[in-house]
Amino acid sequence: MRLLHISDVHCSTSSVNMLPSLVERHRVDIVVLSGDLECNDYLIEGILAPGLPVVGVPGNMDDAHISRVMKEKDINIDAGARMIGDVLFVGIGGRAPLSSLRRADELLREAGSRKTVIVSHHPPHGTKVDIAYSGVHAGLHELRALLERHQPLACLCGHIHESPGIDRVGRTLVVNPGPFSRGRYAVVDLEKGRAELFAENP
Repeated sequence: MRLLHISDVHCSTSSVNMLPSLVERHRVDIVVLSGDLECNDYLIEGILAPGLPVVGVPGNMDDAHISRVMKEKDINIDAGARMIGDVLFVGIGGRAPLSSLRRADELLREAGSRKTVIVSHHPPHGTKVDIAYSGVHAGLHELRALLERHQPLACLCGHIHESPGIDRVGRTLVVNPGPFSRGRYAVVDLEKGRAELFAENP
């Protein structure tokens, strides 16, 4: 399964308009959104435009309306999960991450030996993808512990704009594509266990 991973859209219509061409070029099977749309329904429609399955979580900048519309469009997996093919996607949103983490822990325990992927707005602590401008690791300790405990295939995150990158926590591939508002995204190949970062001019 090949994923197009985007995060931190921040109202960038021009970036969302690139999605159909990116989907075609990279031959992906699903679009994964790690939060911070920060705009109204039309942006969500643009993300759905390529016609692929979309899973995602709201970010810390997304209000209740965005969360509700994402749920109505069958995108929002915050504190929930969705099976696509043979992979269970488990969501941890940006506004109440600790309660979502507790639910994610339950869902991962129930998943047993299934292939799983975490979709989180916040990154895990102490990685290459959670370093703020100040040099401080700003990710979640609780998320890192969750990854160490369950070792999902991947953790797809965002939030820290200044730390796009790829890392691992144990066997878990960790990807922060950087802000899609600036044309940054990632392509993740779950079978091969690797990711590649890209940057376009939106």
